[in-house]
Amino acid sequence: MGDLKNAKMMGGIGAILTVVGLGFIGFILKLLAVKNIAEATGREEIFSKYLWAAILNILASLILVGTMFSSMFSAAKSPEFGLGMMGVGGIIAVILMIVGVWFMKQSYDMISEETGVGMFHTVALLYIVGAILMIILIGGLLIVIAAILEIIAFFSLPDQISRQVEEPAPI
Repeated sequence: MGDLKNAKMMGGIGAILTVVGLGFIGFILKLLAVKNIAEATGREEIFSKYLWAAILNILASLILVGTMFSSMFSAAKSPEFGLGMMGVGGIIAVILMIVGVWFMKQSYDMISEETGVGMFHTVALLYIVGAILMIILIGGLLIVIAAILEIIAFFSLPDQISRQVEEPAPI
């Protein structure tokens, strides 16, 4: 039996902090919550997928910010080069973000499967579709909706999870 009380609180509070603009603190709390869920369910793969998602999304953010600053300084000398740099960096960042969100989707789908909280599956689906549709701005709205539903999903976790051992069928 695994205890999910801490994961429920850390994940819920982390999701709230992420929505209200304290993303880094919220991110750390959600990371710890997913780690607790992985330990409680005995599926370390849940945490490893989420960790890959986190690493790729941080990398995408750093590339995007670095590209923006570099392109602003380069645009003074050569506007075409600055614009081209921003385009290439933006495309690389978006690809990394989509791959990162795909890993998060896999992690949340496993959490949904292990805990019975179907909302995690919905959140995962909204995040991946939102990341893909960011180009036409509707993706941003889907990501905001996913972030709000993520709060509900974490607070919907059961306090305890029971592991049932399957017995072999009688012959």
